[in-house]
Amino acid sequence: MARWTVAWGLPTLALLAAPARPAEPTTGERAQPHAWRVILGPSLSLPSFGTTYVSRYSPPFEGTPHASAATQTMPLDAGSGPGVLVGIERNLGSHLGLQLSADYGAADLSGAPGQYDLTMRYTSRPPPFYEPIEVSLDRSEAQPAAVGRLKTLALSLDLVAWASLGAHGRIGVSAGPAWLHTEGSAQSLVYTKYSMGGHSTAFDQDYLVSLGFPGSTLGLVAGAFVEAGLGGHAGLRLDLRYGWGPATDAVVTLREIVNAGEVIRSADLAEIQSGLSPAPVRVDPSFFRAAVALALRF
Repeated sequence: MARWTVAWGLPTLALLAAPARPAEPTTGERAQPHAWRVILGPSLSLPSFGTTYVSRYSPPFEGTPHASAATQTMPLDAGSGPGVLVGIERNLGSHLGLQLSADYGAADLSGAPGQYDLTMRYTSRPPPFYEPIEVSLDRSEAQPAAVGRLKTLALSLDLVAWASLGAHGRIGVSAGPAWLHTEGSAQSLVYTKYSMGGHSTAFDQDYLVSLGFPGSTLGLVAGAFVEAGLGGHAGLRLDLRYGWGPATDAVVTLREIVNAGEVIRSADLAEIQSGLSPAPVRVDPSFFRAAVALALRF
């Protein structure tokens, strides 16, 4: 009996005396957190831009005493359009990071039909007596709906916070300051120029011009996202953001005469710019954006 006790006891004591072998690390313990993420993917952007542009000027009448006024209203509304999200994110801790991102979007500009109203008062001296006669001309015409394009760019520096969704996902929020740039183009503004023809008869010429209006401001961008892992170094992210900035007045510059092939009397674009002296466009740079992006981790 003593021999059996010794036989079993010695191996048992040897096992107890042996140093403990560390447990195998789990998958989560072996995985090292990725410090960087690069984010890239398509987006759908919905700008908040919407306004009615009003043009007021005095139509010229070469060589003839006159009094004139013209007003045009041009509704401008932006629809939704495609874009792209690009960003780079750096972890600052287990649930906190800093992200630099760029949101670009482009959308069509349209609107309801506009209106053009013009009054002209001038002195005519028709034959055969050439006596001065006061003449009044009035126009009130609906204008075709505007056609144009709106491009937006938001560069933001965001603080990002998130919580884990299991071993391969996370949900989070982001917010930070942003530089918002909006660049729009539309047509057509009407510029009417009068000239005196034979028998002291007035002739008018309409020039239809396109306009551009870039504007920039500082604002804020806030958003939320859900990210699911696709493997060790990639994930798929649904990213929603809202960008806000104060409305600003964008300077209008005329770009081209869009009916140049139809006019009888040519005019210089600089002359039309001076004659119209276009008012600024009120631009709301705010936007909503939804993106489905690939997140590459390293």
